[in-house]
Amino acid sequence: MWTAAGLAGVGGLLIVGGGWYAVAGASSSTHAACGADLTKDPVVASEFPDMAVVEVVKNTRGWDIEGGSSFLTSEVKSLKTLKGSVPERLSLTQGVTKDGTTAGKYVNDDPLYAVLEPGRQYVVGIETMDSDGQGPWAGYVTPAKRGVEGEAAHWRDAQKTAVTPVSACDDIVNG
Repeated sequence: MWTAAGLAGVGGLLIVGGGWYAVAGASSSTHAACGADLTKDPVVASEFPDMAVVEVVKNTRGWDIEGGSSFLTSEVKSLKTLKGSVPERLSLTQGVTKDGTTAGKYVNDDPLYAVLEPGRQYVVGIETMDSDGQGPWAGYVTPAKRGVEGEAAHWRDAQKTAVTPVSACDDIVNG
């Protein structure tokens, strides 16, 4: 019995030691993952030049780019401009993930970046970039939970306490 326990212990050490060697011996790189902390509404309020409460009219185009990136363009109508200048109707493009079970369906697990769905209302932070004719880019999308006027009041308060965005480069990624 002692022999079996001793051999199991040595085997465990070899496995752990081999695992450590595999990790320690592997080449790696270290880099910082930077970006504004969009979990804080004052940061969101200062990060985006244009913000609005919108209602999605329809999703007009979904497409995939070789290498795995997927995008969705949605026609929206602005219910209330929160910041900047947002036209009454516009097309917004956002990065999404394909729903592996339903063709033409997209998902996103990030609560600060919901997938725009027709008939629903959202608060959007709009970047003015135009990449390859994609038009305005939705950099922040979250469901409007307070109603149009409630969202307007909330974001007006967030803008009062807005801070100059600072890239959060505290996260170190080893890979």
